[in-house]
Parts: sequence; structure tokens; C-alpha cells
Amino acid sequence: MAVEEPAFDLSSALEYIGAFLPNRPASTVSRPDPNLGIVLAMLEVLALSTRPAKTLEIGTGTGEIAVALGVQCAMEFGGKITTIEIDRQKAAAAIQNIHAAKIEANIELLVGDANSIIDRLAGPFGLIIQNGAKNLYLPMLDRLIRLLPQGGILVSNDILQPIIPNAPNANAIDPYNHALELNPKLHSVWLPIGRGLAISTKI
Repeated sequence: MAVEEPAFDLSSALEYIGAFLPNRPASTVSRPDPNLGIVLAMLEVLALSTRPAKTLEIGTGTGEIAVALGVQCAMEFGGKITTIEIDRQKAAAAIQNIHAAKIEANIELLVGDANSIIDRLAGPFGLIIQNGAKNLYLPMLDRLIRLLPQGGILVSNDILQPIIPNAPNANAIDPYNHALELNPKLHSVWLPIGRGLAISTKI
């Protein structure tokens, strides 16, 4: 079946959409890439629509996603966010940003290797965001699925790395995308926003 070409330039579309996105708290680390804002807005919509009591994020970084969900979503319905970061320097920056946003009560930040930590977590998590080490996406997949309830959502970031020039660990993401496609417990869609998002629902 032929694929219809979009009637717009993708860069122009992202710039246009970016004008509608909310301003982020000044305490978060600033990134000029408008794609980040679109990713955050989508995560907020998913959280507000599903209202998960518990959210799990793999790969806190400096806390942009955790802060956005904490400010916009968790405080709205009392949801809790568990976020994991292996890099202590990034985790320290995330703690500062979480503290500045005054949402410490909604966020638990665990410092360490998510590949080990997830085995000690008690689910279910209604929303899981996979944004950690790309070479661990596939080894962690089945365990993350077990932490989801039926209807829970797994969001995987950076899934377009196989077609991004010089992207690190790109060879790890292609088999992961195929695993999402073939997993009988998931229904997935892939979106070309940011560096690519896959949104999977547990069925």
C-alpha cells in the first residue's frame, strides 16, 4: 500500500505546534529543542487521561519529565512518580529541580542501575517511561510489562535511533522495536516526534 506524503514540512509543523505548548518552570534545565516540549506535552496528556496512581520513569536525567509530570499531573490527582537515574551528577541536578518545583512529596528518585532496581519495585505502574540506557531496553522489556496493569501504558523514547546518523546504541533499538511489534501482550504505535516515541498499551 502506498504511503501518502504529508502535506507539510515536518520542521515547520513542529515549530508551529511548539507555539501552543506551555512554558516550563524556570527551575528545569532549558533545552532549545522544541521536540522536547512536544514529548512532555504528550506524556502529560497520557498521564491526565489515564490518571495512574503510580508512574515509573527509567532514566531521570536532570528531571525534565519527572518535574513536568509532577507539576502538571501528579499534584492534580495525587499520583506518585518513581524515577531512576544511574548518574549521580544528573540525579543531584534532578533533586534540585524537583525541590525548586516543590513536588518532593510526589516524586521518589532512586539512584542506581535500573536494570537491577526494577526487580525490587512493587507494581503496578499505570504509566512507565523508558528513557534509560538503550542497550537495556530489550533486556528490561518483559519485566516492565509485568509491572503494568492491563490497560497500562509503556512509553519508549529514542526509538528512531536506527535512522539517526551516528546515534549511539542504534543497533540496540531496532530489535527492541521489533520486539514491541511482535509482543502479544502489547499494542504499539510509533510516532516521529522528538527522537521517536513508541506508545504501547498492555492488552
